[in-house]
Amino acid sequence: MLDAPIIIVLLVIFVQDLQARSVYWFWFPILLGLFLSADIFQKHRSFFDIGQATLFNCIFLVFQFLSVSLYFSVKNRRWVNVMMDLLGWGDVLLLLCIAFYLPVLNFLFFYIASLVLVLVIWLFWQVVSKGENKYIPLAGLQAMMFGLFLLACRFLLHINIADDTWVLNFIHKWT
Repeated sequence: MLDAPIIIVLLVIFVQDLQARSVYWFWFPILLGLFLSADIFQKHRSFFDIGQATLFNCIFLVFQFLSVSLYFSVKNRRWVNVMMDLLGWGDVLLLLCIAFYLPVLNFLFFYIASLVLVLVIWLFWQVVSKGENKYIPLAGLQAMMFGLFLLACRFLLHINIADDTWVLNFIHKWT
């Protein structure tokens, strides 16, 4: 029921970020509201489950941003705040919205897979376009990938995205 509006908002974020390298801020509260509504009404997750997963996901993001800031600070011999200097607010807000929606293992899987895919897509695009633009539309590409992830889980893989069981089974299969 809420899949279509979520996909539409993700598509708008994708298009805006690709065209202008920025996204109107109001799309993120709308996306967050849709995610929370889907969590509660479609997935039947409790506020406690949502809150616990969101807390872990946000702690991971803070740790990630601090680690990358520390790396670039050491590299550049001055303090570099990745949230101000390297990432756009759209990138951060999209990740926070997704952090509210996914359980921990699904969030980690999506986060790592999407960063790898964004890097591959962007490197390919830089070769094709001869490096015309140096800014990566991270929020837009991750929004597109998340939309595809949602659609694939729902219609192709028949995976319950609110449950980490499929990730645990995948890890167990490969270990």
